[in-house]
Amino acid sequence: MKAQILGRIIRYGLYLKKGLPIPDIDGEDLKVLNFDFQHNAQEYLKNLGGQDYSSDQIKLLEEYKLNDEDLEQLLLDLSNIRFDGELILDNQNITDITLIRISQLITKIPLKVLSLRNTKITQTGGFKFGAVLSQSKLQKIYFTNTDLGLSTNLIMENLQNVKDIDFGIIGNQQLRYFTTVQHNLEHVGFQEKKSDPWDQGTKDALVSSISKSLLSATILINDFRHKKFIGLIELKCKDNRQEYVRRMCNQFKARDLDPDHPDYYYSDDFHTNAYKFSVKQYLSNVFESLLDESLFYLEKERQNVLRDEEIYQVTHELLPKEIMEDICTADGSIIVLAKYLLGKIKK
Repeated sequence: MKAQILGRIIRYGLYLKKGLPIPDIDGEDLKVLNFDFQHNAQEYLKNLGGQDYSSDQIKLLEEYKLNDEDLEQLLLDLSNIRFDGELILDNQNITDITLIRISQLITKIPLKVLSLRNTKITQTGGFKFGAVLSQSKLQKIYFTNTDLGLSTNLIMENLQNVKDIDFGIIGNQQLRYFTTVQHNLEHVGFQEKKSDPWDQGTKDALVSSISKSLLSATILINDFRHKKFIGLIELKCKDNRQEYVRRMCNQFKARDLDPDHPDYYYSDDFHTNAYKFSVKQYLSNVFESLLDESLFYLEKERQNVLRDEEIYQVTHELLPKEIMEDICTADGSIIVLAKYLLGKIKK
């Protein structure tokens, strides 16, 4: 099993050393480097027997876990490209050495997701990581079932770009410090440190300090003492989620009903989808479908004009009668089509 994983790392290196992105089986750029031991072991056993295997059977393969030396060259080679995907190293025998190498890497490439669940990393690597976190593009970080000690405080101070993080195992001191930190997290995770349990004052402070941005929280603990505490956090996150949904609905409604909105005449994801074609395909598809798209927006414009009561809620003024009449005539239709086409060609 380990030989197969190391072979995959060597194959990745052949591309990375030349400054080329790693292709997946479909020829697209690989966005997820998944070296989770549990995932790899399950896939390995499934290929052997054609079925899923239990956790006890997977434990028999633990001697094949990756270590710091196995990953050293891969982390060096990744600096040759602008890899902006996910790096998953869960459940491996990696230590602070690997986290220090990753700390150097994230200042050079726009890595978005880093997962280091259930590893042997300690606060030594955590301090190095926290010192450069603000210089990275990381948005999601997972240290589940990992104790980073006092370095957790430093990580908490540098969450400017992070939206989702699991701090792993933290004590009362780290949890209380988190209540004083400014952040824009959408999800957070904690595990209680048995040698430093959370007291009631710290839990109350955390509930009071939950920001409007926080949409969910994961607290991995089987202790009845925290049942009410967890419930209060879930209620506040639920309120935040409901407010978030209302806010997004209002944004979509404004875009769809307000003709002055910058995205009103803009086809959804048009500029993104265009780059998925070759130049020849792009030109062929665009010029072939451009008129169809403009006719679609003409129909949309007619529907919105005729829906004058809803438009009145946005513009706070009634539409002139001549506009409502012209939009259904040839001349009025050409004006709308021309406006759309000019805007599309400019973009």
